Amino acid sequence: MVFSAASAPADGLAVGARPGTPIGIGDPLLARALAGCADFKAEAEDVLPVMTGEGWRVVVGLGEPEGRNARRLRRIGGALYAAIAGLGPVSLTVSLGLSAVESAELAYGMTLRAWRPSERYRSKPDPDKVVLLAQVTVVTDAPNAAQARFARLSAAAVGASFARDLVVAPANDLTPERFVERLDQLAAYGVTVEVIDPAAAGLNLLAAVGQGSVHPPRLVLLRWSGAPNGDRPVAFVGKGITFDTGGIDIKPAEHLEEMKGDMAGAAAVAGVLLALAARKAPVNALGVLAIAENMVSGRATRPGDVVKSYAGQTVEIIDTDAEGRLVLADALAYAAAIGKPCWMIDLATLTGAVEVALGGHRAGLFTADDRLAASLMAAAEAEEELLWRLPLTDAYDEALKSDIADLRNCQWERGPDALHAARFLQHFVPTELPWAHLDIAGVAGVDEDGPLAGEGPTGFGVRLLDRLVADAFEGA
Repeated sequence: MVFSAASAPADGLAVGARPGTPIGIGDPLLARALAGCADFKAEAEDVLPVMTGEGWRVVVGLGEPEGRNARRLRRIGGALYAAIAGLGPVSLTVSLGLSAVESAELAYGMTLRAWRPSERYRSKPDPDKVVLLAQVTVVTDAPNAAQARFARLSAAAVGASFARDLVVAPANDLTPERFVERLDQLAAYGVTVEVIDPAAAGLNLLAAVGQGSVHPPRLVLLRWSGAPNGDRPVAFVGKGITFDTGGIDIKPAEHLEEMKGDMAGAAAVAGVLLALAARKAPVNALGVLAIAENMVSGRATRPGDVVKSYAGQTVEIIDTDAEGRLVLADALAYAAAIGKPCWMIDLATLTGAVEVALGGHRAGLFTADDRLAASLMAAAEAEEELLWRLPLTDAYDEALKSDIADLRNCQWERGPDALHAARFLQHFVPTELPWAHLDIAGVAGVDEDGPLAGEGPTGFGVRLLDRLVADAFEGA
């Protein structure tokens, strides 16, 4: 992505249009080509590629100026990229008459939409998904200012892309060991990576979930130190189940292949640590990834087993397919104990119930801290990674009572599972620590193309949490 004060020679030229304004003034070739396109209204996100005698012209609807905020500009950029990426031009000049800030936001949207799954798993490229566009020059009257703002934004895009790369990987490639190896890429940005054996550290719930697999579970600590050593870190905790069979309570076969993505929470945590490091955010951050493969074998945890958690409570495992809350319980308690964070947020593709309740448009937000909730909701709206706050109360404790242990990990007969899961997790977080749980089961991937992400993993949470940190520590 290049920003320039003047147009550069390119295979295609994108020009802006507003509703009610004649299109093609000063460009007779474009005017003639558009003569039969009466349906194009130049509303925001409308994109019309046109082949002229001098190459591709792309008319980009900008909508009315008063509605042109950052979210809208990113969507316009995403729509532009989606319309032109595989159409023909290898290079594109974007000349929409935008300010430096607007140009950077539009370029950010293009960058987010540009992510594609790796071709490494194919013997030859898919001809329907070939991307030809390789160079984009955005024209603005203040290119240096645009570049500076884009550099700040693109760090989040790098983190989101890293998360999406992890989620799309098949489980035979992204085993727990390989997940840990992939995290070495963060070291180049200054993130330290520490790998812990759960059994040796007393993380018995995490160990129990992973004991049925030939690939041993791991807890990974990622640290970014961008502030003085005495500053308490923010902590992010992610569920990293690289494949979830359900264990002995095995899942149905339909859509079981999608369970390779049950590590999207951990992927998002890795992505946000990368984003913070890439832009050298002035904050200390701790990322905790609870990584395991939930498999069926002679060593697998049985329904009815009782396991002592890192925090000391014992848990009766009623259902081995409610494994995400087990690994998170240990990870949350461990992060609170060793990190002493100022606040802590976990992300997990935790329950189908939250997807039933909220669909694929918002993640579930659970927290007892109103200030943290307000900050998360504001960041979510700004980044268009939307949340909806759901109840978190002791009303669900009766459903979590066990006859033989301190807690049971689930109860199917008494109320909604997403609420039970959140309340279960709350038992492992110190009461004085501001904490939020994000159930991202319905938003970690999309089945059809969206404005900022094509079909597949979304990297949900990276931009949201990066913005949360910026708002809290940087006044941005």
